[in-house]
Amino acid sequence: MPSRFLSARTTLACLALAGLPAFAQVDIKAVVLKHLKTSRDFTLKVADQMPEADYRFKLTPPQMSFAEQMTHLAQEQAGFLAPFSNDKPNPGNPASMNKKDVLAYVRQAFDASIDKVSKLTPAQISKTYKSDEGSMTGLELLMFLMDHTTHHRASAEMYLRAKGITPAEYQF
Repeated sequence: MPSRFLSARTTLACLALAGLPAFAQVDIKAVVLKHLKTSRDFTLKVADQMPEADYRFKLTPPQMSFAEQMTHLAQEQAGFLAPFSNDKPNPGNPASMNKKDVLAYVRQAFDASIDKVSKLTPAQISKTYKSDEGSMTGLELLMFLMDHTTHHRASAEMYLRAKGITPAEYQF
């Protein structure tokens, strides 16, 4: 083969690889959005499984109640996403700690998070931010949001088990 042809192929391959990091960042956002939607739906299933009468149930006195676990899980999403816009997080509160109001609040918080994440740019995801936990990239903030949600949802599942309720099958 002529060396010109190999050179053109090599140049084309290098150009394709040079564009890979930008593609990967866009893909990361799509993956986060997919899992954030799944997490919303699964979290709402778990929250719906607890009977209304047990929303104030605590495994031990110092722990949060079931309603407080679900509320905290939802409130903190605003804090994890605040560095992207330099806003002060203002997650608000559910109208009450009853089941209907907590479910509505959790859904609203997830929907707001999904909306915010859908508008992030690759540059925002790769940028480093100052947060209450120290310096983190946008990707780390998104991973922290997902991890925190999983942590508190798993805690809520233990509350269900203590009440003799088998939690919904895990969804990823």
